[in-house]
Amino acid sequence: MLKKLSLLDLHAPIQKRIQDGTDLKCLDDIPNGEPSPFAYLEFVGSTPRNTKTMYVHEYIVHVHIISAAANSSVPHYKNINQVDEALTEYIQLPDGYDLWGQVESGLVSNYKEPETDERHAVLAFLFKVSYGFKMKI
Repeated sequence: MLKKLSLLDLHAPIQKRIQDGTDLKCLDDIPNGEPSPFAYLEFVGSTPRNTKTMYVHEYIVHVHIISAAANSSVPHYKNINQVDEALTEYIQLPDGYDLWGQVESGLVSNYKEPETDERHAVLAFLFKVSYGFKMKI
C-alpha cells in the first residue's frame, strides 16, 4: 500500500541534519526561558505534485533561527549561514521514500524580537518526496 510521508517522518531527518551540521539545537518544543541560539521547524505547506509515473508530494518547511541579543548582527547571520549550509546536504528519509528535491526558497523574514532583543530569522525550504510508481492495470 502506498503511503505519503508523514510530517513526523520528515521532521526528524531535517532536525537531525540541522543538529549535526550546525552549532544550534533544533527543538521540538520551546520552553519558556530557553537560552538562544536555537532553531525550530514549522511546516507551512503540503501539496501533491504527482507526475505521469510517480506519486510525489511537496512540503514547505520554515526553519526559525533564534539568535541571542547582541550589538552586532554578525553572530545571527553566521547562524543563518550554518543552517543554510547544513541543508545543502540531503536529508536521509525512511525506506520506501525518495528525496527528489531539497531546495532553499530564501529568507522569508528577519527581525529583532521586541521583548527580548533576540534576532529571529525564517528560512524557507522545499522538499519533494516520491513514494511510489503509478501503474496501469
